[in-house]
Amino acid sequence: MSPKRALRQTIRWKRDLLSEAERAQKTLEIETKLLELPKFRQARVILFYASFGSEVPTQNLMEDALRMGKRVVLPITDTETKRLLLREVHDVSALKKNKYGIPEPTQEDSRDIEQDLIDLIIVPGVAFDVCGHRIGYGGGYYDRFLKTISPSVPRISLAFEIQIVPEIPKEDHDLPVDEIVTEKRIIDACKARSSE
Repeated sequence: MSPKRALRQTIRWKRDLLSEAERAQKTLEIETKLLELPKFRQARVILFYASFGSEVPTQNLMEDALRMGKRVVLPITDTETKRLLLREVHDVSALKKNKYGIPEPTQEDSRDIEQDLIDLIIVPGVAFDVCGHRIGYGGGYYDRFLKTISPSVPRISLAFEIQIVPEIPKEDHDLPVDEIVTEKRIIDACKARSSE
């Protein structure tokens, strides 16, 4: 088994072990930190991910963003082209699960949006190091997508502290995130990379 795959399994297992009460408390702390971040407050069009399984939940954050007058965008995974298709949503309760169990916008309740309008990306992941390197779910969708987005668009990940590891095995095509928000801290990954 590759080091990445082993790490993905270990961290998912640890994340799955969090109790409902622990997850709820940690999630609240992460949400509070993200909502106070200047990059979040200034953003007008935010690409979120719809959480599933034991990921940091994003539904409340999407609802908060809509209440704040921001535009909320979610990806649809196009398995044929291996791309993310972007849809603007106005009602996050109308999402439907795809074949992988991931909630996605429906054609009726969302509309296409130009990716150039996005000014903040919330990037999912399984494991991270403090330099912003991440392990996703193995499909490479976000790595391909992030290559098509201007590097000036901030990329923030949400993670429980147990998802932060000393080092992520890096590959040339991997693109790191700028900041990671956990229940304990906000990690400035750009600063950590500059001192590597």
